[in-house]
Amino acid sequence: MGRNGRRLQSFQQFDVADDQCGMKVGTDALVLGCWAGENLQGVTRILDIGTGSGILALMLAQRHERAVVEAVELEPDAARQAAENAASSPFSARISVHELAVQAWEGADVDLVVCNPPFFHNHPKSPERKRNLARHDDTLPLRTLLAQARRVTHDAGVFQFVFPTDRAEEVRDTASKEGWLLSQRISLAWSASHEPIRDLWTWVKRAGHEHSPMEDVLLTQNLDDGSWAPWLKHRLSAFLKEN
Repeated sequence: MGRNGRRLQSFQQFDVADDQCGMKVGTDALVLGCWAGENLQGVTRILDIGTGSGILALMLAQRHERAVVEAVELEPDAARQAAENAASSPFSARISVHELAVQAWEGADVDLVVCNPPFFHNHPKSPERKRNLARHDDTLPLRTLLAQARRVTHDAGVFQFVFPTDRAEEVRDTASKEGWLLSQRISLAWSASHEPIRDLWTWVKRAGHEHSPMEDVLLTQNLDDGSWAPWLKHRLSAFLKEN
């Protein structure tokens, strides 16, 4: 969905610079970050795949006060900026940024994996290398993402991510083949007059997590003034500064 063009965004408890990142802080990341892990208790280890500016790592560190957050990022400049953003935050002791692909990360026994993945597949590319890496799935196709998330989580681990709605059937089929069980899917639309454009997915390795299996959510009340709808507004209120 839309992206925020500002190069420094101030939140209640931290700031995020993103001028060195191929993908700026945008709506997808904010929606995923304010929702992910909200119903999980006892989370002590989180992995953020493709952290970019580190926005998800920071939001999850704020939500889960006892959790250690590991963040992996393949693009060197983005990894460096994510590390700087983490270091200047109140959660610096609990966030580690690793400049590598998730396939090379050797961790395990993760409680929660989150990802705002590159999802353009066979689309025209930009002249900008960083932007292509952040947006196109050449280095992290869907099946690899699901397989790696399963590899690093323990038996009660959870994987949550955002993906285009028009690829929902592909997500279901691929996740099932990788051994994931669907816990929740939330379809996001800008307004009542728009079709869903993104899905939030929750996948688990074993049954028992209590979620409604399917939910449709509107992101805005009024497109003209950009006001958030209640589902999103009260979640973002824990992170965003009031205007």
